[in-house]
Amino acid sequence: MTDKKSNAYQSLLESLQYAHGFPQISGDLKSKPEDFRVTEVMDHQPSGEGEHYWVDVTKTNLSSDKVGKVLARFADVMNRDVGFAGMKDVNAVTRQWFSVWAPKNQNLDWRKFVHEGIELHSVTKHSRKIRRGAHAGNQFDIVIRNLVGDTSHLSERIAKIRECGVPNYFGSQRFGWNAGNLPKAESMFDGSFKVRDKVLKGILLSAARSFLFNVVVSSRVEANTWLKLHPFEPANLNGGNAIFTSEEETDNNRRLRSLDIHPTAPMWGSGAGEATQSYRVLGDWEANVLANFQALQQGLESRGLQYQRRALRSVPLNLDFRVQEGQLRLSFSLQGGQFATSVLREIVSVNAH
Repeated sequence: MTDKKSNAYQSLLESLQYAHGFPQISGDLKSKPEDFRVTEVMDHQPSGEGEHYWVDVTKTNLSSDKVGKVLARFADVMNRDVGFAGMKDVNAVTRQWFSVWAPKNQNLDWRKFVHEGIELHSVTKHSRKIRRGAHAGNQFDIVIRNLVGDTSHLSERIAKIRECGVPNYFGSQRFGWNAGNLPKAESMFDGSFKVRDKVLKGILLSAARSFLFNVVVSSRVEANTWLKLHPFEPANLNGGNAIFTSEEETDNNRRLRSLDIHPTAPMWGSGAGEATQSYRVLGDWEANVLANFQALQQGLESRGLQYQRRALRSVPLNLDFRVQEGQLRLSFSLQGGQFATSVLREIVSVNAH
C-alpha cells in the first residue's frame, strides 16, 4: 500500500505544470559531482571573536549533515553543537559554512583536520551558531551533458525566464526517493507510524507542507494566474521573506512586472481560516485545490505549525548559459530556500544520475 501511495504522490509531482512549456532539449545531469557546483552566500560574516568556530569548507559527494557530524567528531562536541545554514546537494561539489561550538576558549588545531571529500578553506570565530536559513542565497554552476534536441529556441526561453521567473516549486529531494516521505507523513499523522526522532519528524512535516504548496502553485500556473495578484492576496517582497498586502492594483501590476513583488501560496498550518479572511475568494479556491489532501492539512494543523505564505515565483539572478560540444553550461544565483531544479526543469529535461 505504501508503494502505491508513493507512486501516486510521485506521479503528481512529476505532473507539476510548466510555466514556459515542456523543454525542447534533454540531457544528463550530475554525470560527475563537478557538474553541479554550489557556493553558499551568507547573509552576514563572522566577526573573528566568540565561542563558535566558523569553518568554510567545500564538500564533494557528502551531505551537509554528514559533514556536520564529521566536524563534531573532530571537535569532540555533540552533533547539535554544529550549525549550518542549509542542506546542500550530496552528488555535487558545494561550498558552505559550518559553525562548531568551542566553549571556554577551547583551542582546536584545524591544521590536523583531514577527511576525504572535505576541503577546509578557512577558520575564524564568531559569537553565534549558524542557524538554518541564515544565508542570503546560493550560486549555481551546472553542466548538462549529452544534449539532445533543438537548442535554437534556448535563447528565447532563457530570456522569458529572466523576464518572468519560474514557479517556485520545492525540489524532489524534499520528498525522498519516489516521494516516500509523503505516505510516511500520512502514517505519522494517523498514528500508524510512530516517529520519535526529531530530525525525521521535521523532514516529514516539511515534505507534507511542501507538497501542498507545490500543488497550489501548479494549479496557479495551469490557471495562468501565477503572475497575477488576486484581490488582497498577500504578496512577497523580492529578496526576502517579507509578506504584505498592497491594495493599489496599478502599482501591483508594475511591481509584478519589475519582479519587485511576487504572488504567494500557502505553507499549510493552523490558523488558515482566520488568515484567509481578507482574501476569501483566493482562500476558498486554494482549499478546493487541496480538497483531496485533507489528511495532510489536518495533520499539519494538529502538529502546531502556523499557516504562512511563501512566494510562488522564483527569479534566478544573473542567469547565463552556453552551449558547446554537446553540453549546456548554466550559471545563476537563487535566494536561500529556493531550488535550482525548479529553474532547470523549465530549461531542459534532465536525466539525473
